[in-house]
Amino acid sequence: MEGITLKIKITEEEQNVLLIKANKLDLTIEEYINKLIDLDVNSTVELNNGYIYNKHLNKLFDVNEREIPLTKTENKLLRLLVENINSLVTLETIHEIVWKGKNMSRFTLRNKVKDLRDKTFYELIKNHSNLGYSINS
Repeated sequence: MEGITLKIKITEEEQNVLLIKANKLDLTIEEYINKLIDLDVNSTVELNNGYIYNKHLNKLFDVNEREIPLTKTENKLLRLLVENINSLVTLETIHEIVWKGKNMSRFTLRNKVKDLRDKTFYELIKNHSNLGYSINS
């Protein structure tokens, strides 16, 4: 797929800010702008029933684009499942990444899954008995 050429007008000050940020990342201005666009466009994951998860913002939005408040643990769990959409995330992986090896009982995990389902819809998170969880698009 070929890119689209756009002409935009920015002030010299805005150009200098972009140049400084690009230089810090060892990128050209064009590469930096492409990275920003990619981050914006590819950070949104559409879930079923109109729910959207923005990986860049780490936020969940409902069908009316209202943010759904999540606890830190709920957000970590949802992000992990979204990053592995259509794949099983094992209980061990959830324990390592979401709880960072701290105590996690299956009861606690089930409660977090229930809380996410209550804030969204039941079918969002699929349980794989004694294996883990997944989100299917």
